[in-house]
Amino acid sequence: MKTFYLWVWFILAAISLPFKSLAQCALTDPAIELNSVSPSGDNCIVNVNLSFTIDKNNGNKFTYVHLWDPANYPDINYKKAPKADDLGKVLATLAIDTDGAVSLLSTYSADATITPLFAGLTILEEDLGGGLARVTINNISFPVPGACENLPTLKGDVWSSQAAAENAPVHCFVEGFSLRISDPVITGKINCNEPDGPRTYDLSIITTNPTAFSVTYKLYLDDGVLVNGETTFSAGDEEIFSNGPLNLSASQPVQSKDEPYNYDFLEDKRTIWVVLTGPSLPNAIVAELKNGCTITLPVTLARFKGSLLDNAVSLSWTTSEEAGSSHFDIERSGDAKEFVQLGRVQAKGNSTATQQYKYLDSKPLAGNNYYRLRMVDADGQFEYSRMIAIDNGASSVAFELLGNPVAGKEIKFVLKNENASNVSLFDLSGKAVRFSLSQTGNEFTLRPKSGISSGLYILKLQRSNAGAISKKVLVP
Repeated sequence: MKTFYLWVWFILAAISLPFKSLAQCALTDPAIELNSVSPSGDNCIVNVNLSFTIDKNNGNKFTYVHLWDPANYPDINYKKAPKADDLGKVLATLAIDTDGAVSLLSTYSADATITPLFAGLTILEEDLGGGLARVTINNISFPVPGACENLPTLKGDVWSSQAAAENAPVHCFVEGFSLRISDPVITGKINCNEPDGPRTYDLSIITTNPTAFSVTYKLYLDDGVLVNGETTFSAGDEEIFSNGPLNLSASQPVQSKDEPYNYDFLEDKRTIWVVLTGPSLPNAIVAELKNGCTITLPVTLARFKGSLLDNAVSLSWTTSEEAGSSHFDIERSGDAKEFVQLGRVQAKGNSTATQQYKYLDSKPLAGNNYYRLRMVDADGQFEYSRMIAIDNGASSVAFELLGNPVAGKEIKFVLKNENASNVSLFDLSGKAVRFSLSQTGNEFTLRPKSGISSGLYILKLQRSNAGAISKKVLVP
């Protein structure tokens, strides 16, 4: 049976937590992935991966992370770099050089008696643009007092400085965030049902809490885009199911067996993300149901989709691997039988990394538009993608983001043939965000009234005569 990792996300702006931060702090969305736990005497050895987003252009040259048992959490005055006496019984310390390419430091400059975790760790950096970077540290191992089946909700601080010095001034900090690493636990798998399918999933959500508490869980189909060769829970993932609120307790687990789910052609190798939220949970919990199934066609096209804009159709596709590819011909039909070529996009040629492509049909047909890709190799051989249909009728609803991640914490989108009052914005915990809307034709700009922190949000359209459309929005 495959191992399924438990993700714990700190949605700091989404839920009420007793944390403090410096006003100019540019550290956001810390997250931790639990890899394993193992007993060691009276303690439990925890192995995790830690990630967060940082604004490298905002002076964060050196970044430090500390984790404590809540019973030993200290009250630190972050006017200057904390020393051993300030940190007290700290469980783990990480020191990171973020000036240029990120790297781990083997020394803690503020106090030589503190030894940061270093040996056996790896650090990765994903450039998000605009000076933002997603930093991930893998294979962090440290002891936590107590048995593994009774791990506490830990507390952590993250702070940055411009200098690696003993009494360096603190430039930025996030203080007192909570992190739950063991309960509730989400496990499951995707059933391949080879050779004919369809794929189904098994899901289990359990807790050791005997008292029932309210939770909601949602399922997202991964978008097929890899980061450093791995799947990631990101803004492009599509919500495919929502359930709750419902009661969860030790005697009331969530159990689903062999449940079908919707996926399109070439999407049968995607993983599923499970997002669990609840008023009593200190953070949203995200788990991945990994997909180890094969796909029958020898293709490298991982995704092909289209979106209706105001007076155009936006096409996008993703390849996971290319070997000797030449170009993509974009073809359109009004009856799904006779196709004409609209344009051509050059391919990358040879690549084992995820590649993304776009094409804009600025003059779509009235009514149904059918699109396909003619994927041509350098030797002239070709094959067709699956066909997608976009309805451009007089009453067709268009609801599409204009830029994701968003710019300037303003969310811009196209809305056509629907009432803008049906649009709402939520954080991942389900808390509504108040906002104002301005409109130019069918293009809208959403501005949160009290400002929002960086992270993932849900933009939702409740259609008048149909179901809802939800889109994940990344606010950097």
